[in-house]
Amino acid sequence: MADEDWLLPSPAWTGIMVAITALYLGLFALAAKTWREKTGVALRLDVLPKRATVPLAVGLPSILVGSAFVFRFTGSPVWLFAASLIGAAASVGFHLAFVRLHRAAA
Repeated sequence: MADEDWLLPSPAWTGIMVAITALYLGLFALAAKTWREKTGVALRLDVLPKRATVPLAVGLPSILVGSAFVFRFTGSPVWLFAASLIGAAASVGFHLAFVRLHRAAA
């Protein structure tokens, strides 16, 4: 799967990454708006503990981008699957932590 003939050219990957990032930011903005309308409270990540948010903000992009480089060099897709699972677990964990903090404040 990491063969040069199989992989997309760099401009195609760049376009895909820009589109995915724009989609992610759009969905985040929609989620923030919906949350604010539903609860009357702004969706703010700064209420979460910095000891969790700072390492995750630095580490998660490193894991996701690093897995793509490791995949490129090894050809093993297991790195991509592992990074996706870590990203999904982190997303669910942050959601649950935010909901718990919101309930405690209410």
